[in-house]
Amino acid sequence: MNHHSGDRFGAFARSCCGEFLSNLAMAVDTTLQVRNADGKVLLTTAPPDAPRDASATPPEATAEADIHAAGERLGTLVAFSDDSRLKPLLVSVARQLGERYTAECDLDQMTDRLSQSYDEINLLYRLSRALTPDDRFAPTARKLLEETSHLLENRLLLLCYPEEDRVEWSKGDGWKGLGGTAWLSSQAEGLAAVRTDFEREWRGARPSIASRYAGTVTTPQGPVEYVISPVRVRSQAEGFVGVFRSKSENSIETGELRLLECLAEELSNAATTRHLYQELREMLFSTVRSLVAAIDAKDEYTRGHSERVHRISMAIGQRLNLSRDDLQNLSWAALLHDIGKIAITGQVLNKPTKLTDEEFSTVKKHPERGCRVLEPIPQLREILPGIRHHHERVDGTGYPDGLQGEDIPLNARIISVGDTFDAIFSARAYRDAQTSDHAIDEIREGSGSQFDPHVVEIFLELVSEGLLDGMRPGQTDDMAA
Repeated sequence: MNHHSGDRFGAFARSCCGEFLSNLAMAVDTTLQVRNADGKVLLTTAPPDAPRDASATPPEATAEADIHAAGERLGTLVAFSDDSRLKPLLVSVARQLGERYTAECDLDQMTDRLSQSYDEINLLYRLSRALTPDDRFAPTARKLLEETSHLLENRLLLLCYPEEDRVEWSKGDGWKGLGGTAWLSSQAEGLAAVRTDFEREWRGARPSIASRYAGTVTTPQGPVEYVISPVRVRSQAEGFVGVFRSKSENSIETGELRLLECLAEELSNAATTRHLYQELREMLFSTVRSLVAAIDAKDEYTRGHSERVHRISMAIGQRLNLSRDDLQNLSWAALLHDIGKIAITGQVLNKPTKLTDEEFSTVKKHPERGCRVLEPIPQLREILPGIRHHHERVDGTGYPDGLQGEDIPLNARIISVGDTFDAIFSARAYRDAQTSDHAIDEIREGSGSQFDPHVVEIFLELVSEGLLDGMRPGQTDDMAA
């Protein structure tokens, strides 16, 4: 065994095995030891009634079992008893210790790999923003439709949205609404024949690469001629745009058809961009969720904590009618509020006893460390105040900067409520989980001192409406970005 793995196993034995082996020693009334591969004693536990010097210099090892991980012998679990029945128990416990050590090493390696993926996240985020400043298809489509109708001033244009059962009209300034086109524009069911032609031409058994299709639809005011062009998402036609004319209107000219095709191409670009934006955002969000899950997993008692805080924070933000951009910033900040814990060891996060002053000081630095991790990503800088200040208190006694009242960013005040609620509601290494009623009472009592009273008021309203239904520690929910 190399020196590095030996030191690592020693630290693992001293920090993670003590309480478990103490309980085991008490249960079997036998002194137990963990030794490294060189025979050095790493940990000794004895039953309470053992002689005071027994744990320091036990008489003679009578049963032992090797501890292995990944095919490597890490050390030995030793018992000092003449009871032959202890041997199978030691073998089983040694195997469990090896498996636990392997899991701890795997988790540390995964956390390291995921922390290095921030450059990749930055790239994905830049691409998603470069594709379009707004991922919503409808505003772009409406604007394109209106601009084209101004050029085709005597025509009626229709857009059947890709991926949606939705139709939108736009008419040129000179369109008079004559005959069948006027009827068609007020009767959505009249489009059934047009939809049928679209389905047959571009979605049916005869796929076509044509840029337009001409047809006629019957109306009570006579036939209406139309030409439609597909709106594609990548190579798949998902919707269409068309120009319509009744018999009393001028024939559709070649120039108008070229404008229709240009409109269809621009709409296809917008629809494809929206689709790609969603894919990239989902990929980015999945990557961040994996990173957050790895951080949460460092604390075995709080798995899913960040997602539950995200759910509560987003519900409060929506009730406060935050803008779309503000909700997006709140979403990222809530999800990443504990990102700084990536720098804190699992031994500290899972310590079952009171932290030392030095350990607590380390834990209190996680908001600042989280900001330093994310600061190199320009697109995420707007979320940093929500992360840095989510442990501030409105009475000014919080950390890291002792901000008061509304000087604390709103996102931080929102996250503080969700974070504190879930911290009380979840089990911790040093205590059992509290009831939801107890956690709610703590939030209510902290209104005006720890928490923003208005945010607390919104939280309590949402609780009464079922915000917490189905949400329990250890359970996660799907998140909306």
